[in-house]
This record gives sequence, C-alpha cells and structure tokens, in this order.
Amino acid sequence: MIGALQKDSKVLLEITEDFVPKTSNLQLVSFFEMKMTNLGFFKTMVVEQGSAILNVPNEVVIGQNADHREIARFVSLDDRNLRPILSRLNIFRQDISNQLQSMASGQSTIERLDTKATYAIFETPFPPCDTFQGRETLLGKMEAFFYTSSTPKSSQLTFAICGLGGSGKTQAALKFATRNREKYQSGVFFLTASSEPSLIANLSRICESLQLGNVSNKASAFKQWLSRVENTDWLLIFDNADDLESVRISNYFPETSWGHIVLTSRDQGAIGTVAKDGIVLGRLEVGEATAVLLQKAGCLCPSAEDYEEAKVIVELLGCLPLAVDQGGAYIRSRRRTLTSYRRLYKDRQNDLLRFKPRLGEYNNTVFTTWDINFEQVERDSKEASILLLLFCFLDASNISETMLDRACSPQKRWNRIGEMSELAPIDAGLNSGLVALIKDEVAFDDAIEKLLSFSLIHLDNDVNGSRNFSVHPLVQYCASQRVPSRLQDEWRLQAILVVCHAFPRNKYLEPLYGHLGRLQLPHVIRILKEYDQLSEADACPAPAKYEISSMLLAASRFSSTSWKREAIDRVKQLSQDENDASLNVCLAQRESSLLRMLGGRASSNKTLEEFIHSIILPGYDQSLEGDARWNAQRGELVLSFAENLIQSGAFTAARHELLQWKPINPGSPSSMERIVLRGRNITLGKILKFQGQFQEALDFLNTVLQESEIDSFYEGTGWRRVLLSNIGDLYCELRRPADAQFLLEPELKQMIDSGSQNISSGRRLQLTLAESFIRGGMYEKAEEVLSNLGKLYGTIPDPDALAKRGMFRVWASLARIAHVGCYWDEALLNWNKASSALQSLGKQDNSHSGLVLYATAHALSKLGKKRESSDNFGKAKDLLNSDEHTSTVSVKDEDDCFLPSRKIASFVFINARNTRISAQKLILHSALAKTRQDGRKPKE
Repeated sequence: MIGALQKDSKVLLEITEDFVPKTSNLQLVSFFEMKMTNLGFFKTMVVEQGSAILNVPNEVVIGQNADHREIARFVSLDDRNLRPILSRLNIFRQDISNQLQSMASGQSTIERLDTKATYAIFETPFPPCDTFQGRETLLGKMEAFFYTSSTPKSSQLTFAICGLGGSGKTQAALKFATRNREKYQSGVFFLTASSEPSLIANLSRICESLQLGNVSNKASAFKQWLSRVENTDWLLIFDNADDLESVRISNYFPETSWGHIVLTSRDQGAIGTVAKDGIVLGRLEVGEATAVLLQKAGCLCPSAEDYEEAKVIVELLGCLPLAVDQGGAYIRSRRRTLTSYRRLYKDRQNDLLRFKPRLGEYNNTVFTTWDINFEQVERDSKEASILLLLFCFLDASNISETMLDRACSPQKRWNRIGEMSELAPIDAGLNSGLVALIKDEVAFDDAIEKLLSFSLIHLDNDVNGSRNFSVHPLVQYCASQRVPSRLQDEWRLQAILVVCHAFPRNKYLEPLYGHLGRLQLPHVIRILKEYDQLSEADACPAPAKYEISSMLLAASRFSSTSWKREAIDRVKQLSQDENDASLNVCLAQRESSLLRMLGGRASSNKTLEEFIHSIILPGYDQSLEGDARWNAQRGELVLSFAENLIQSGAFTAARHELLQWKPINPGSPSSMERIVLRGRNITLGKILKFQGQFQEALDFLNTVLQESEIDSFYEGTGWRRVLLSNIGDLYCELRRPADAQFLLEPELKQMIDSGSQNISSGRRLQLTLAESFIRGGMYEKAEEVLSNLGKLYGTIPDPDALAKRGMFRVWASLARIAHVGCYWDEALLNWNKASSALQSLGKQDNSHSGLVLYATAHALSKLGKKRESSDNFGKAKDLLNSDEHTSTVSVKDEDDCFLPSRKIASFVFINARNTRISAQKLILHSALAKTRQDGRKPKE
C-alpha cells in the first residue's frame, strides 16, 4: 500500500483524477505548518506547503504558526492556532443549516455551494521566526494606523517599516500579518520587492494561486483582482523594497479606496513618500534581546548567572536581532557556554560576525548583510563614505550636528597675552576635505541622505531642532573593517581631533560651556579608546596628545568623581614628557581642586606647593615672567590654595595669599587676569562671611556682582551661581529671606528650564533657597526642595566631599523643620541621618557633630528617653565647649538642653563649601511653636 502511494505512482495519479472532479461540490480547507520542527540537532519543515495542500478549486489554504508536532495540538480554546479552525467549523455548521433550509424550500444545494467559494489565502514564503520577541510598540502603532476609528475607512493605507539590514523588518511584517490574519478574508500576499524580476516572479505565483489564468500582464491581472468589490479585505507586503528609485513599487499598488499595504525598506525616505506613515526600527530592548539569545542558544532554563552573561553578550552585539539570533545559533551549534562565547567574541569578533548557521533561517551573515550597502555608498558618494568612516570612531549613540559644526569652525583659546584668539580647525589638524564637507550644507545633506537611504545611520531632532545622528555599533565595526588599517588610523585620529576641537575648553568665553561639555562627554570617553588603539601602534602625533590633554582638563569638570579621577590621571600620563608650563599649571589646579572635593586637603596643598611661591619654575622659559596667561593661571592656583586655607580655618593666611597675587600690569589687567581678580574678590567676600562680618561681606559681594554684569567675559553661569549662593547665604544670616528668594529664584528657574538644576552649582542654589524658606517660616516649600535634593544626592555614585556636605545640609535642615514643629520622631530620624552624613565626611568629632548631638539629646528627652538623652548631651557639651569655632553656642549644663519646645535652639548651617559652620542658637518666638505658617499643627 505504501509503495502504491509513493510520489508520481500510477495508483496515486488515478486517485487524484477521480477526486478532483468531485471537489467542485465541496468546501475544502487545508492547513499547513509554518514552523520548522526540531529533529535532534537539526530543524526542518517536515511537510512543505506544496505537499500539505491539494491545489484544487475552492480550496481554502490556512497557514498555522506551528511545527509538525504542534499543528494538531492546542493548548486551550484561546490558542491562536485553534481560532481559524473554529471559524471554519462555524462556517461549515452555518452552511449545513442553510442547506437544510434550502432543501426544505426546494433550492439546489449545489447552486448554493457554487456561490459560496471562500478564499483566505495566507501567501508568505516563511513564518515569523520562532524566537520573535518584542516590537510591541511597532505592532501597536501599525494596528492603530490600520484599524482605529480615526483611520479613514474609504482609503488605501500604506505603512513602511524601515531600518538597518538585520534589524528584523521582515519578521516584524510577518508577525503583524500572522496575528491579524483573520482581518484579511481576501488574503495576505507577500512580494519580494528587491528587484523587478523578483516582483514578477512573485506575481506569477500569486496569479496561479488565485487561478487568474495564463495572463500576460501578471501585475495588471492581480491589481484587477484586488480592485473587485468582493475583495476588499487584503494585505500586501512588499519586502526588501530598498531601491525605491529603480523599483517603483507604487506601480504595483491597485487604484482602490481599500486595502492595506506594508513595505519593508532600508531607505527611511519611504516614510511620507511611498508610504503614508511608518517607523524606523531600532535595536531590541535588552530584555527582549536576552530572551532571543537564550532561546536560540537552547538555554531553556537559564540561571541568574546565565541571564546576566546573556545581557552582556547582547550589549556587545548591540541588540541587533540578526546578530543576536546568529550568536545564539553559534552557541548552540558549537556547544559553547555563554561565558566562552563572550570571551571568543572579544578575541575573534570578525570571525563570529561572519558566521552563518548551516541550517539557519537567514541567508546572510551580519557582515554580508551590509556589504552591498557599503559598496553602493563607496561607489555613489565619496562624501557619504568619508562621513561614515568618521562616525565609525565616535560615540555611536549621539553624534550631534552641533558638535560637527563646532569641530569645523574656529574656536576660542587664550593666547600668551591673556586675551582671546581663534584657532582654525585646519590648524588644529583636521582634514581640509572633511571641514569643507561639513561646512557645505548641501553637500553634507546629500551625504546624510545617502547614508539614511540604507539606514546605516539614524536621524533624530532634539528639542531645539538640532539634528543628532546615531549609528549601530556593529555598523561601525563592519564599515571600519572594510578599509586598510592605515586608513582606519587616519580616521581614528580625525575623530579624536573633531572631539578635541569641538569641546568647549574655555569656561569664561563659552556661554553654553556646561551644556555643550556634558553633551559631548560620551565622545570624549570613546576617543580615549581610539587613542589607546593609536598609541599601541605609536601612531598618535605629539600635537594630538597636547590637544587631548587640554580637552581632558576641561572635561574633568563634568560627571562622576571616578571620571574626574580618570581624566586627571590620563592627562598626567599624556603630559609626563611635556614641558609646557601652561598645561602643567592647569593640571595642578584641576588636581588640587579634585583632591579638595574628595576631602584630601593635605594632598591638595602638596600639589600646589611647587607652583604657589615661585613665579618661574626651574626648567621653564624665563619669558614666562611677562606672560599674562601664565600669571592668570598662577592666580587660579592661589585661589585654590586659599580655599584649602579657608577650610582649615586659616582666614588671615588665606586673605594674605589672595592679596599677594596681582596682575602683571595692575592698572590695565588682561582679560584673563581680570577674571581671576573677580574670583579673588568672591573668595575675599566669603572670608568676611565666615568671620561673621555679614553686612560687610554682603556689601562687598554685591559690588562684585554689579561689576561683573558689565564684564564681557563669563564663566558660563557657574561663577555667577557661586556668587549668588554666597549672597543668598548672607541675606539669610541678616534675616532677609525674601531678598534671598528674590535673588535666587530667577536663576533657578532658568536652570530648571534648561534641565541643568541638578548639577553641583544648581544643588548649591537650591540648598540656599531652602534655607531662605526655613528662615521665612515657609516650611512646606523648604521640605519640598529638600526632599527632592535628598533623592538626588542619594543617586550620586561615589559622592565626593562636596556632595556629602550637601547631604548633611539636607538632613540637618529637615531635622530643624521637624524640631521646631515638635515632630520628635521625625526630628530624631533626620538628626541621626545628619550624624551619619558627618561620619561619612570624617567629621564626627567637631562642632557640627556637637550641635547635632545637642539637638538629638533634646529630641530624645521629649520622647521620654532620658538616659540616651543624657549621654548625647554630655558628648555634645564636650564637643561644643572644646571647639574654638563655636563661641556663639554656649552649653553650660544639662538643663539648657531641655528648654520648652517654643525655646528650642534652631541650628543654622550655612556654609556648603567646607565643614566649618556659622551657628547661632536662636530663641524661637512662642507663636512659631504654636503653629506653623503652612498650617501644620505642632505636636505637644
């Protein structure tokens, strides 16, 4: 029997000839499997579509998203594969019911069946891959576009899925078609649109499936079929429509007011032209990519370690679906562990990206997927090829047009006479052809358009309308590997110089210094890796090293403490053989400031010692004696040294050092020296404040502020914020909180509008504003500011001493608010947190700690914890009476700690820049104890 039923046997032919004529009176539904079945280590389609269907008239063909084992097995009534079967059974049931009614009325059953021929073709070459993950945003947007009530019902709708090769465009289109196939009763049709011949071949197959006869013009015949009024629910998928100029796919669209069309293309220009709407696919989310990798690798029950290892791998692969899928296939086929694959990828990235699974679902590797696009770019546009090579060595995620334009424009630098001059990009080492390309807006746009046409880059606009480009990390790698190593090094160096020249070096001459610096920091980190590559090959010239060093000193003002350390260490390495006085004095100033922020005042002083008391250092040119730039830089060192003296309480010595420094020509200082003079005057005003001369300090600093407002040179707005914070502190000390608020709130609003309120100077302003609210009895406002600051400080990784002091002020201020309101539990909690902050600063044995212990003792007493209160009071008394800086607070006996609540001392911590305090024991008015201005009732 089995032998008689073999392919092409005479018996089988006779059975078929006998069966086909009978099908005209039958409704036939054939199901075929769309997933390959795992057979050991291989996957295959057990029964192909051609073998599963009968290819007879009136046959309804339905693809099932199942393999050979799953096609007749269903998990539940909600199983997606069961729905079309239930739908057909319902149709059969209705037809049987109709036939019985027709027979009762004498109507011909055969005639009824002839008019009921149903087509629900699902014409796709392959199903979505079984590891498909995510893309819910895309699928949701497509379903909203095609099916929502806002979508016109009487119009043909087209949607483009664009993106890089390997980003999963085809799979996303198939997923959309599969999960919405019941909406397309006229059929789903898939056409490969990479060329005209492939379209014609696809149309021939479709026309045959639709039994449109042997027509000469397949496209016309198919469009006519789609235009019939009984065929309105159809979906066309035009896949790989990458060459929209050569293949005019719109010629294949039927002229109808119905139907849905999806096209996939690497050309992002399809959106808004060929298609009414669309989306550019990015990378998968890390969680989605991790799930794909683990599933493809056969890791069905991953441990926590497996999951973390997989996350690292997908990050290395840039979460590109094709790369992740083939990475998983490599792990599975070669019996690799996740750890061994990661190690191998780092050593043999080139080989692994060229890996193609022997029985995989894709014909191309990661490399070959983009090869043809790289070749087309090189052939069609030299400018686009240049731009892509440059992008290969920059940070992949955000290449701003602003940075590129700055890199190709003259930038401000200080010259030796202490005035501003401009450095041309070519003089900084940039390639003249690159500069000409970026400055030529039309040529630049043409090059960008060419790269976008293959989705080799992605384009976004920021809130200000500026264009930002991104490129997938694997595109960077593959594109760079196509050129010789010599050419790689040339463009690696150009990328370094682009970032160095564009980075805002001068905080005084760049109004957007902070904003631009923070935006460009990721590129700084990237080019250090590129420098390491050049350094290994001894291919980085000395001028480039100088530019990197100078740029890093400016960049060391931003981001985390660990980054600041790394930047300073890098400059020390780069400049160890550099005898440039200007560079070395800048390095000393930045290193001393960093060490002071980390709490290392002694180390900071040591860094400054060799510079402070010497006008000309041994080994340097004696001509520096008349160099205004050098003198101004030396003045910056004096300012740093004075800050160290202030922190140690040596106010007189700090004032002496500050007054020792003078411009070379005091009657006509250079611009650089004038800026240092302003910094010196701000520091002199701070000394007056710390000495308790509040009115004198306020008058002095207000004069500095007024003079600076007519000055041409600005340190962005950083110096101004420091000055405003100090003036605000003084207003608070002089019981003028409303004046402090009037001064600070406009500056903070400006920072909030620009999103920069959380940087160090912004936090400093907010602390002073919160203090002004406390002094004015506006406790709810103060608590809101302080609570936000507390959360912010808590997110700072590796906080420096400045951040720790800020955290101390937050908790101490919140404790004071709770204390004056008699919320003793809350007060005690916050005083304990303030104490912990002091311990983190190593200041648990000074006057700050004494004041905190004093307040803690009072809160404990009010809570009835007399013994603990007594212990804390004793410690506080010892600390406060032994500290020479706390003469304004006299603690004589234990009873002084147990004043009535309306008279409890409110401790004022003003100075955020050092660990000294300006403290007063203020006796509160009884009205303040009875009720708060915000209406919150105190506890008795």
